[in-house]
Amino acid sequence: MPIDLQEVRVWRLGVALRIFSGLLLGVVAVGVLVFSAYQASAPDGDLRPVLAIAVPYGLLGFVLWRHIFHPRLSAGPEGLILHSQWRTVHVPWSAVVRCDPGYHGIAITCADGSRVMAPALQKSNLSRWLGSTTRADDVADYLEQRAREHQRQSKRVASRVRDDGQGNNT
Repeated sequence: MPIDLQEVRVWRLGVALRIFSGLLLGVVAVGVLVFSAYQASAPDGDLRPVLAIAVPYGLLGFVLWRHIFHPRLSAGPEGLILHSQWRTVHVPWSAVVRCDPGYHGIAITCADGSRVMAPALQKSNLSRWLGSTTRADDVADYLEQRAREHQRQSKRVASRVRDDGQGNNT
């Protein structure tokens, strides 16, 4: 099956995980709000217990939101864009050597020997032990094929340019 080199594809964590996590974060937020309203309506009106609960739960909610809803992997004409929890990394197709799915995401080995992690797609240890193919395996294979195709095409273009340059000199 031919690969469209101009296509842009984006992968995120699974929909079921995002829905479950969103519901869980919503329940915790509602619980904190109900507790805050109850505490604020108490006769003493002391809001220190509310802040003691709301601030840590707010920080925890923010961290969970970043870990669950922010990571994504984009494959475009120029290369990969890896959005992890706290940073964004651009990897050109010419640098992609290998893609290995694992528990923490897809590890992308670059031509210079460095490795970057795409946490949007993870392979569970159970699927690894059972030898079953997951979405992360399919995406890693696709990324390797697309990188090879980009590298092949750039070599063809470079050889045409080199041949045209030599043909003009003779």
